[in-house]
Amino acid sequence: MSKRIISIVITLLCVFSILALPTYAAGNISDTLHSVSAMQNSGGTPYGTPMRAKTDNTSVYVKNSAISGGAMSCWVNRSNSANSGGDVDRFYGVDAGEYGASQNQKYVPKGTYYYLPNYVYEDGYRYAGVGFIMRVEGVYYEFLWSPDSI
Repeated sequence: MSKRIISIVITLLCVFSILALPTYAAGNISDTLHSVSAMQNSGGTPYGTPMRAKTDNTSVYVKNSAISGGAMSCWVNRSNSANSGGDVDRFYGVDAGEYGASQNQKYVPKGTYYYLPNYVYEDGYRYAGVGFIMRVEGVYYEFLWSPDSI
């Protein structure tokens, strides 16, 4: 009988520990692959990813998984619409027009990852995207990103 009670207690503890996960684990942390070719520009043209829901105040995650590309400079864009290109998040300075963020851009070499600080959620915006500038022409870039990190 005591083995059965111990077994029930252990089962209940496992169930309660699963239910007690912190709320930050519910963020939008799934990676999205973004691919872009820099075959026909100088590599200095800014681009942006589609917007995704931002569900908490964590950093945006980005990993430069380029096959033939090199380093890229990244920042966070913010919006209240999934269908918008967004504006540069205030952590990265004022939007400098066609050149993207004006300060605090993160230099992300090939094969590395970074957490991009931002104030998207704190400032009341509900969508985030990654703005980026490729540093090399004639190559193909790929990177993984998610709007929330843990």
